[in-house]
Amino acid sequence: MSRRGATDVVVTGMGVITTIGDDPESFYRALVAGRSGIGRFNAIDDRVLARVGGDLSGFSLDAYLERHGDGVGNDTKALMAKLLRGSPLSTRLNAASALQAFRSARLLGADVDTRRIGHVLGGHNLTVSYLLENAKTFDEEPEFIDPLLGLKSWDTDVLSVTSEILGVRGPSFIVGAACASSNVSLQCALDLVRAGRADLVLVSGAPMEISSLLLQACVLMEAVSFRSFNDCPQRASRPFDARREGFVPSHAAGALVLESERHAERRGAKVFARVLGASSASAASRHAKPNFASQVAAISGALADAGIGADQVDYVNAHATSTPLGDAVEVAALKEALGRRAHEIPVNSTKSMIGHALTAASAVELVATILQMEHGHVHPTINQEDPDPELGLDFVPNVGRAHPIRVAISNAFGFGGLNSSVVVGAP
Repeated sequence: MSRRGATDVVVTGMGVITTIGDDPESFYRALVAGRSGIGRFNAIDDRVLARVGGDLSGFSLDAYLERHGDGVGNDTKALMAKLLRGSPLSTRLNAASALQAFRSARLLGADVDTRRIGHVLGGHNLTVSYLLENAKTFDEEPEFIDPLLGLKSWDTDVLSVTSEILGVRGPSFIVGAACASSNVSLQCALDLVRAGRADLVLVSGAPMEISSLLLQACVLMEAVSFRSFNDCPQRASRPFDARREGFVPSHAAGALVLESERHAERRGAKVFARVLGASSASAASRHAKPNFASQVAAISGALADAGIGADQVDYVNAHATSTPLGDAVEVAALKEALGRRAHEIPVNSTKSMIGHALTAASAVELVATILQMEHGHVHPTINQEDPDPELGLDFVPNVGRAHPIRVAISNAFGFGGLNSSVVVGAP
């Protein structure tokens, strides 16, 4: 059902940290250049068959603030240092990207009612590596586990630490929907603003830590790339290519500020995009196998929520994980939901350059979508060396190009048939 006539919602802030850029500007430049951020994970057990991925395990908060600390008060920096010291990687990356989004939205130190600011975090199972390390310590010397394990082991700690740093006092919660988590969290944030429960909501996409245990499990499922590209990791993530063999996991974090248009106008905020609609659908299955009907329902539902026809769509940022079946089913779903329009517009994959950031993926990719809309230029899908003739859409192979975008779709499809789509429009 269309929500036209509901409160208009806009994006007024964005933040992103990836292996190819740690703010929106550097991220966009790398995307347009077709730069790969895929290498090898540094701290993976030698017995694991898959080591290729986007590794940010060496992320330094001090170095990050040295580069991006302009406009961040000393009190905030001191609070970050206190709260994030010894915190899991997911907490540090989430807080840093959320700080970017708040700074981008000119909310740091702004005269706003913090009780009317919400926070919805997309992600779950975020601290598994941290728990595993403490479990090893417990087996050898129980008294030396992290004294704050009782707090840090909860996913809610990632949410609460970020909220404390930014002073968020409105409705706050976590949404878990596998690889669709961030898109579904954005849908929840959209509903909060439309319903008048908040004036603005921070949507943060938190990364899962990539552990040896998780990687080996994905190998046994044959979900990740581990056969052909171990010696050339930058070529491993190849959505829509005939030689694709599995997704490439990576670290990344993304954040967006959603705000009622009226509230944004009152405080003179810059609008990056309009959030026109969102939808999610379940395949009613616990399996990893993609579901065509559920993906069509998510895409069509988002368009209906936005009151947008398929002919108005100018661009799709595909989920496109580089798995043989996943890419094929998504292409079929796009053809069904968009009809002939699917053959007329660019459909690219940000994952070709940064890999699959799992629970954070759709937040990062929505930032990529909005940046392409803002600049009127679509980035390439790299590693298109042997195009799959069965797919047959415009995947922007290897070289990006100028392309005006007024309306865009960003897809996210998760294990367990948890599928979602978001529709955004130009300001």
